[in-house]
Amino acid sequence: MTSGDPATWPLIPRGTSFEDHVVGRVFEHHWGRTLHGSDNIAFTTQTLAFNPLYFNRDVARAGGHVDEVINPLLVFAVVFGLSVEDLSETGGPFLGARDIRYLRDVHPGETLYASSTVLDARESGSRPDTGIVTWRTVGRDAAGEPVVEFARTNLVRKRADRGDVAVVPEGFAEDFRVGDRFRHARSRTVTDLDLNGLTLLVMNTAAGHFSEQEMVDTPFGGRINFGGLTLSLAIGLATQDTTGRAVREIGLDEVAFPVPVRHGDTIGAATEVLSVGPAGADADVTFRHHGINQRGEVVCRATRTVRVRTRAAQAATGATPAPARTASTGR
Repeated sequence: MTSGDPATWPLIPRGTSFEDHVVGRVFEHHWGRTLHGSDNIAFTTQTLAFNPLYFNRDVARAGGHVDEVINPLLVFAVVFGLSVEDLSETGGPFLGARDIRYLRDVHPGETLYASSTVLDARESGSRPDTGIVTWRTVGRDAAGEPVVEFARTNLVRKRADRGDVAVVPEGFAEDFRVGDRFRHARSRTVTDLDLNGLTLLVMNTAAGHFSEQEMVDTPFGGRINFGGLTLSLAIGLATQDTTGRAVREIGLDEVAFPVPVRHGDTIGAATEVLSVGPAGADADVTFRHHGINQRGEVVCRATRTVRVRTRAAQAATGATPAPARTASTGR
């Protein structure tokens, strides 16, 4: 029986440990990522990579390309990112890469996938709690043709007792039982991008979220995060563990913000299952999500209902479900 404090609920773990990386093991990374022209423009301009092939369609076509060329470093970074959950999410620093090869140009609208093979794994001579692992990662297009490949090396932590952990759900409706309570492994620190950029992205013109002068003489003493973004962050942190196989969002209720969120706060999330009911071949699952700051205070609370695929409905589509991401014990 878990306590009523969401900050103490069993943790759904993410990532892998050094012991999981046996030479020759292959990881098929479960996400894919479609690259858009907007990704290319943002990455290229923010890194000052002012090659017109990456942002000027006329120049690219004059050079014989069908469209702008995706900046190859963005291709590398996205394929790298697709591998992180399986390889180095809970590890240490990225130590380096070698033999990075761009095998063909990538253009906006293409979707990339990734897989990695363990090339080497050895214990660290200076850090007894970590090992050093090298993988060969290949990024492929939707047809399975390689577009980039590289070897990279990271410190990876050895397995340690993580306390009370929950079973990693595959995300089907049958995985959730009324009364289940668990915490999510990831957290996120609120930055100026959130207080300014994301607030203005959604056209929220309340100056208290982006003007320090407006808030300095108020009881808050400074800017506070837009509640809609706090809510989105709490739900986002819970999404992979709760609705990775969602059919559609049904709605939200009982949204509350007991404590304001400020620049520099770090937000985590916890979830409890309130109900599971049939909805045709699928099921409607109702969760209560809690956003929790670094002091253990609940900053956001919301009830969320989602239509979630059942295993029977999945089987009827003929698709093979992906395996659970990480083995663990308890519930």
